[in-house]
Amino acid sequence: MDRMNVLITGGTGVNGVALARRLVEQKHRPVLLDLRKDLSLMRDIENQVELVIGDVCDRDLVEKTIQAFNITHIAHLAALMPEAAEADPRLAVKVGIEGTVNVLEAARAKSIQRVVFTSSKAVYGEIRDRHGPPECVPIDEEYRRAPADLYGVIKVCCEDIGAYYRRVYGLEFIALRYATIYAPGKEVRHGALSFYGQLIEKARSGETWVLPDGGDQTNDTVYVGDVARSIGLALTAEPGDRWVFNIGSGRASTPREFLDALAKLFPNHHIRLGRGPSQLGRKKPSFCVFDIAAARQYLGYEPVYDVEKGVRDYVATLERLGR
Repeated sequence: MDRMNVLITGGTGVNGVALARRLVEQKHRPVLLDLRKDLSLMRDIENQVELVIGDVCDRDLVEKTIQAFNITHIAHLAALMPEAAEADPRLAVKVGIEGTVNVLEAARAKSIQRVVFTSSKAVYGEIRDRHGPPECVPIDEEYRRAPADLYGVIKVCCEDIGAYYRRVYGLEFIALRYATIYAPGKEVRHGALSFYGQLIEKARSGETWVLPDGGDQTNDTVYVGDVARSIGLALTAEPGDRWVFNIGSGRASTPREFLDALAKLFPNHHIRLGRGPSQLGRKKPSFCVFDIAAARQYLGYEPVYDVEKGVRDYVATLERLGR
């Protein structure tokens, strides 16, 4: 990979740290911009990154950071999570939309080569047709956008703003829409949105957890290692007309598959899942499988982590971080 200076907004978050670690492994020194100084997921690399504590809504700070570190590429990950967005809509819109405009304006002013924006399956909203369980016909990027919560509305808005900057100003803007992500640290930070992380961490800790159903609930789950890979590929892919990509595993998995993988590591775990489907703690039906053909073709993306490999890396990461 050619030398590049990458700014990661939301850099100390779950996905931001995973991307930072990948860039460090590739001999880069990324710049992490975040409102909070939370080093809990990055103790092993904190001396190999630059950390800027500040708000993505601070236009001057974003521009000064880009200039100070000669930034060439931006991975824009900063956002409020769905529950926080519902609790404080004004702040969610400010961070999501104003923050994105700040990034894009700074990129335009400083001639940044590319901005990669992390979007979400939330842009598709509730999935009740044949693309949802039990058929799970894969969803491609042309599937209708119909967000069912404020988080999804903001993601749609940011995609459209990015498309405008791409069309009018020639900025290389790429949006990556993620399937359900599981990752070390997500269970603590994102609560009910981290069902798969809860399975892993409760099995590891020996906690008893009995659920009456849900073991056969199909869904596309993507491990954070593949999230980091996809962003890295999007930062360096050849320019093209295609700018929005679904990122997932491209297949349906079930919680029972996670339990099977966990049983190999923790044969005496106390997690019990009943059969059949379940909302798995979610308020809206959004289970689906992503068609990732475009990401394969244009980004060279291929999932590396199946459920077993993802579970093993998740556990190994917790142990490495002493959590």
